[in-house]
Amino acid sequence: MVENNINLIIRDLKNLKIQGASQVKKYSILAARLIAKQDRSRDLRGFEKKFKSKLKEVAYARATEPQTRESLRQILLAECEARNLKEAKENILEKCSDLEKQSETDMKKILEYGVSVLKKNSVVFTHCHSHTVEHILEKAFEKGRLEKVYCTETRPRYQGRITAENLSRAGIPTLHCVDGAAASFMKEADFFFTGADAIVANGSVVNKIGTSLISLKAKTENIPHYVCAHSYCYDPETYANFKEPIEQRDSREVWNKKLKNLKILNPAFDVTGAEFIKGIISEYGILNPKKFCTKMAHKFGIKNGKYISLKQLLK
Repeated sequence: MVENNINLIIRDLKNLKIQGASQVKKYSILAARLIAKQDRSRDLRGFEKKFKSKLKEVAYARATEPQTRESLRQILLAECEARNLKEAKENILEKCSDLEKQSETDMKKILEYGVSVLKKNSVVFTHCHSHTVEHILEKAFEKGRLEKVYCTETRPRYQGRITAENLSRAGIPTLHCVDGAAASFMKEADFFFTGADAIVANGSVVNKIGTSLISLKAKTENIPHYVCAHSYCYDPETYANFKEPIEQRDSREVWNKKLKNLKILNPAFDVTGAEFIKGIISEYGILNPKKFCTKMAHKFGIKNGKYISLKQLLK
């Protein structure tokens, strides 16, 4: 079972069997727990070397996952406080449990804030598949605040079909369209909701490819774009001009054919400017991108120089 095998978790992260920022974080924390539990090192130094090596594989299995990197950073900070091997493992396991419990608490807050945005019988347009957005929409439907949902199929991996299947099974009237038809149906919606794979220091949002174009259309139709995400999606490293990596996927996902003079481009994500985003819905409430990023800079201790990156900790 993948839940008991570190290498299988890494494999499934890489091939997108585990997808969505919150799920990638969940399984990455699980991997950290398994590494600590299954390790047979006899001393702290040997353990730290093995732990960091394996954790690095988990952290960078997917390029654009600051939520995962921040969770693993917290785990490493806890491990660094240990004075011996036993304490190191105890600190790791305790931090993993704390992060999991905090994720549940934070998700409840995000759901409440997300539902509060919607008015009675709202129509929402969404793109790709976000567990956070999905749960908000399900809760909103239960409360009578959601009438129906438009969702794209999200090529080339069709993650939008996950959204369509889950929402329709929950009894929510769902209209499914190809990505290219988004502009045709956006005017039918009251809101545009997406998740986020990363939020950078200037308030721009990295999300599934196609998000930026759909957000632009939403703006022209005066339809507010809300980004629903945990605060860990903020990438503190972008504050120091680090550019959030955009994962480039295998060209065969688009077209498994080789032609002379043809190069297939398959970026997994694009960047939506902060000016197109009405608000970021996180466990801290509903904030515009600028206020959200100001709060995150303070939270992570970036301006006072206290922030230590995951990359530094893995050295």
